[in-house]
Amino acid sequence: MTMAESNSGGRASSGRRLWRRLWNTPWPSIGCEISQTGVSAARWSWNTGSLEAASGKPLPEGAIEASALRENIRNLDPVRDALGAALESIGIARGPETRHPTDAILVIPDQAARLFLFTLDTFPQRPAEALSLVQWRLKKSVPFDIESAAISYRAQRRADQWEVMAVAAPQAVVRQYEALVEGLGLRPRSVVLSTLATLGLLRETGGLFAGSSLSSGGDSAGLPGVLVGKFSPPWFTTAILQSGQLRLFRTVGIPAGTENLLSPEHVFEALYPSMTFFQDQFGGKIEKAYLCGLGESGPAVMDLLTREFSLAAAPLGGNGKLAGARLDPSRRELDFSALLGVVEEQSRA
Repeated sequence: MTMAESNSGGRASSGRRLWRRLWNTPWPSIGCEISQTGVSAARWSWNTGSLEAASGKPLPEGAIEASALRENIRNLDPVRDALGAALESIGIARGPETRHPTDAILVIPDQAARLFLFTLDTFPQRPAEALSLVQWRLKKSVPFDIESAAISYRAQRRADQWEVMAVAAPQAVVRQYEALVEGLGLRPRSVVLSTLATLGLLRETGGLFAGSSLSSGGDSAGLPGVLVGKFSPPWFTTAILQSGQLRLFRTVGIPAGTENLLSPEHVFEALYPSMTFFQDQFGGKIEKAYLCGLGESGPAVMDLLTREFSLAAAPLGGNGKLAGARLDPSRRELDFSALLGVVEEQSRA
């Protein structure tokens, strides 16, 4: 499989790091995630993929406002202090004066970018021509200037068409997150959306991007789908995969009650349009659903999905690896599933 990244407008540093293939070697063994409710940092063994240390810190309301329309870090000091404290907790106490920054994976909110899935009859082999085609395809779909955006795309041929996944974000948005971690002595070698990283926990699909070379796979229409629902307050993202290929990616806001508890009916309303779209467009039935970040709301939501759609619903895996990390059990899944997904993807590389 080929994944290409490019950045228009002559600003190469952000674009070339944006959603780079996570299995490039040598792998970073440090990762951090920034969300609206908190930051997290983890360190793992590059050789075994086992988690060695992890730490999460909450953020005050309003410090981060995830959006692809404006800068996201609204109050820098508490975000920097929280991430610095989390890194120090896992044994990384470094600053901007560090002569040799440490490579790291950086996970940012889904809502900070826009993800698109589309098919093309042909796809150029030359990167410059491919980027121009992707820009043209996205130009009328993004709420920002596509010519100066950071763009990452993945194109894979299946049957007689090219399936393209493209992610685009304004440079100013990506650069804010990069500058934050750079100021703490890290070098963000890869930047990835939270739910995309979490999909690495789907062992049964062989990872989101199974395979190592372009192939002409057969038509997967009619095959069953797997749904992943991830809540990162206040955003709920639905991802649906079919034969290991991402078919749908949708993020909506969901109101949460006290202690971020979700109403099962609100989750159902967020999921139903996506499930209907998948069944209409791809002719398959969703047989399994995995939920992430719902906390104490999870059992009620899983029961509703099982009752209404007769599918197998379960929490997304990964918590077992966090059991010995001395973390607040209520925040393990919310804060660390994306980083664990990165580790799982690494173990399959």
